[in-house]
Amino acid sequence: MKQCIFVLIFYCCLSSLKAQLCNNNLGDPIVNITFGTSSAPEKPDVTTFDFAYGCPSKGQYTIADFLFGCGGYWVPMTGDHTPFPDLNGNYMLVNAESTSGILVQDTASGLCENMLYQFSAYVTNVMQDNLSCGANVVLPDLIFSIESLSGTVLATYNTGNIPITNEKKWVQHGFTYKTTQGVNAVILKISIDPAYGCGSAFALDDIVFQNCGPAVSVTIDGATEDQNVCADYTNPFIMQGSYSAGFTNPAVQWQSSFDSGKTWKDIQGATTTTYKVPRRASGVIEYRMIVAEKENINSPNCRIRSNAIYTEIHPVPVHNAPQYINGCTGKDFVLPPANATALEIEWSGPNGFSSYTTYPYPPDTVQSLQYADTGLYILNQVFYYGCKTIDSFYISASPGIVISAQPAHGMCEGESQNLLLTTSVAGSFIWTPSAGLSNTTIANPVASPKDSTQYKVIATNGSGCSDSAFFTVDVYKKPIASAGPDKTILNGKTAVLEAYVKGTALTYYWSPPVSINDVNTLQPIVNPAQDITYTLTATSTLGCGTAVDNVFVSVYKGFFIPSAFTPNGDGLNDKFSISVYDNYTVNKFLIYNRWGAVIFKSNNPGDGWDGTYKNYPQPMGSYIYYLEMKDPDNKIIIKQGTISLLR
Repeated sequence: MKQCIFVLIFYCCLSSLKAQLCNNNLGDPIVNITFGTSSAPEKPDVTTFDFAYGCPSKGQYTIADFLFGCGGYWVPMTGDHTPFPDLNGNYMLVNAESTSGILVQDTASGLCENMLYQFSAYVTNVMQDNLSCGANVVLPDLIFSIESLSGTVLATYNTGNIPITNEKKWVQHGFTYKTTQGVNAVILKISIDPAYGCGSAFALDDIVFQNCGPAVSVTIDGATEDQNVCADYTNPFIMQGSYSAGFTNPAVQWQSSFDSGKTWKDIQGATTTTYKVPRRASGVIEYRMIVAEKENINSPNCRIRSNAIYTEIHPVPVHNAPQYINGCTGKDFVLPPANATALEIEWSGPNGFSSYTTYPYPPDTVQSLQYADTGLYILNQVFYYGCKTIDSFYISASPGIVISAQPAHGMCEGESQNLLLTTSVAGSFIWTPSAGLSNTTIANPVASPKDSTQYKVIATNGSGCSDSAFFTVDVYKKPIASAGPDKTILNGKTAVLEAYVKGTALTYYWSPPVSINDVNTLQPIVNPAQDITYTLTATSTLGCGTAVDNVFVSVYKGFFIPSAFTPNGDGLNDKFSISVYDNYTVNKFLIYNRWGAVIFKSNNPGDGWDGTYKNYPQPMGSYIYYLEMKDPDNKIIIKQGTISLLR
C-alpha cells in the first residue's frame, strides 16, 4: 500500500487545468494510495502537517476509519471510500485551518512517452452549515500538480471550493495529463493554500495515478455478464475483445486472475481479440484483455485494461446408481425423495405415470400400487446453473398384506380379553407395548393390562410387505372406599368425617342416614347423640364391584381427666394424657412442679407427660396441669387441676 505526501506548491506562470477525467478505459494503477488499515503517521518527508492520534487540531491530520465529534460539529466519519474488499480501510482526515502546506506526494515511474494519464482522488468536506465555522467558513480548495523529477511543474489542477454537504459525500476530483518526449517519471503532489480563517477541514482517500486510453471491452458468448455453468457443460466459452481508435500500432494480450482480480497473469499465446476459454471441471477464473502500442505491450504502466468477466464452474450434483425397490400392492408407494437443492423435478414411469413439480415440492406417490405399476421410473432433476441429473429406480410390486382390528371393549381391573385381528394373508406379528399381553408374536393375544393401554400390531408377510393396526383397551379401576379415622365428640357437638374413594365411574353414600347433613358427600358433618357407626358404600357404575368401609363416632358427656399415673414402664398408665375431642383446638397444655416451674408443655395433650424433666425422672407427688382449648364455636375452655405421680 503506497503512502503519499501533500505538498504546498507555489505556481508562478503555469495556468491551472480544467478538470477532465478519463472518458474511456484506464490501466492498472501505477500509484494507488488507500491509507491502508493501520492508523500510523506518514514518513516525515511525506507531509508538512503534523500527525494526531484522534481528531486533528489546526495544522494536523490523522489516519482513521471511524471518528465522531471532531471539530465540535464535523460530520461523523464512519468508514472510508475504498470499495470491498478493503475491510476496515482508512482515510486521511485533515484540519488545514489557516495552514498552507503539502498534503500528499509520490513518484510514478516507468511511464511511456506521449501517453495520457489520470491523476485523481476522492475528497469529502467534513464541516456542517453554520455549525463548524458559522457563515464565514473557508471551504477547502485542493491543488493537484504533476512535476518533473527536477521540480518543474508540468501540469496543475484546482478542485475549487469543496462544498458543505452536512454528511460524508465522497466525490472524485482529478485531471488527465499527457507525457511528452523523454518523460518517463513524474512527481505527484496534492497541496492546499487556504485563506486565513475557520474552515478547510476535509478527508482524502483513494489517490490514484493510472494511464488512460481508448475504450476497451470484452464479451463472453456475446454477453458482458459473468458466467456460471455446470461442470458438464458442452459449449466452450468464446471471449471476444474490441477497442476503439487511439493506438497507432495496437497489440492485445489476454489475462486471467484466480484471486478475484487482485493479481493478473498473461495467458501465453492469447494475443488476438478472440480467446477460447479452455474447458475445466471447477473453479472461478476472471478474464480481461489489455491493449497497448505494440512496443509497449509488456510495459504494465502503458497498457489499457478492459472490463473483467469471471467464469465459475459448479460441480455436477451427485448421480445415484440405479436402485431396485420393492413396493406392496394396495399401498400408496412413496417414491424416493428428490435432491433438496433441485429447482425442478420430473418423474416418468410405467402405466402412464408422470409427475412434474418445482421447488418446494411434496413427495411423489404412486397411488395404490398395482402389478401393472412394476417397471423403471426415471427422475430428472434440474439445479442452478443448468446442472442436471437423471436417476433411475426399478420398482417391483409384491403382494401386500391388509389387517383390520375388531374394536376392543372396556373391562374391569384384573380381567382379560382376546385382541381380535383379521388378516388377508399369513404373516408374522409384532405387538407393542408388551405389558399385559400373553404373547407379542401371535395374531390374537390375550390382553390383561393394569391400566388403559393402546396397543399397536405390525403384520409382515413373506414379501416383506407390512400393515399396522391399533387396539385401545380401557381398564376400569375397581372401587376403593375409606371412611376415614374414627371420631370423638362431646355430646351436642359435631365432627367432620374424612372419607375418600378411588375407582372409575363411582357412586357412593353413607348409612344410616342419622344425624348426618348429606349422605352423598365424602366429608359430611355428623352430630349423633350417642355412639354410632357410619358405613360408606362405593359402587362402580360399570359393574366393577362395590367397596365398603366404616367409621366409629364416640360421644362423651364431658372431659375425662385422670387423677394419677404410674410411669413405671409396665405399659399401663405410663403417661398422663388427656383425650381432646374432634374439632377442638389445643392452645396450651402445661405441667408445673410444686415450685411453679413448667416442666412439660405441648400442643397435643394426647402425647402425654411421661413423668420426666430434661430426661430425668421426677419424684412422686402432686403436679399441676393447665389445659387451654378452643371448641368448634371458637369458645375458650380451660381445664386445670392436680395429677399425682406414683411409682
